[in-house]
Amino acid sequence: MGELVIEVERRERFGKGASRKLRAQGLIPAVVYGGGKEPVPVVVNRKFVTELLHQEKGKNTIFLLRMKGTKQERHAMLKDFQVDPITQQYIHLDFIRVMKGQHVRVEVPVELTGESVGVKAGGFLDFTGRSLHIECPADAIPEKIVVDISRLHIGQHVTAADVSLPAGAKLLDDPHKVLVTIEGRAAAAEEELVAAPAGEEMAEPEVIRRGKAEVEESEEES
Repeated sequence: MGELVIEVERRERFGKGASRKLRAQGLIPAVVYGGGKEPVPVVVNRKFVTELLHQEKGKNTIFLLRMKGTKQERHAMLKDFQVDPITQQYIHLDFIRVMKGQHVRVEVPVELTGESVGVKAGGFLDFTGRSLHIECPADAIPEKIVVDISRLHIGQHVTAADVSLPAGAKLLDDPHKVLVTIEGRAAAAEEELVAAPAGEEMAEPEVIRRGKAEVEESEEES
């Protein structure tokens, strides 16, 4: 698969009014920064970039930014973005320059595979850790981290430390962070053990009342 190229054009107009006009023309204001160089304000085609970023490959992907009308090009990642709260369209993008082999910090989604033996036995899946933060080479960012849960029994779990990371990757999250747990259905049984029959529940206040009466009688006798 070839590189994902985004054509950018140097931005010459600034301010809120200029930004609105650019968006009306189907463009998104953006900035390219990092790499020890000055930030460069640019614009990109909204339709093309939106379609690209809505795909899974748009996240944690190294793009080749190519400056329109020049031979300038540079690899970069999407670092941040702003979305209009009403239209849900991108209104600003931040790209950070990266070099091959450079280590970057990214958030990678966790994907489960297999059917847990615990679930087959009547347990249920509690999938709480749906992503991991790692540091890895910019040209070796995994699209996802796959966790096999087929051997998990009821009461067992997988933590961040249990996951096999790609070569050269370093875990940034707490190693004790729980990603997935196979829970049992013992809660109802425990409640039944704790709950006492209605007759027994009434017995305790009755004993207390008898005790109080006896105390009152002893006080009267005295």
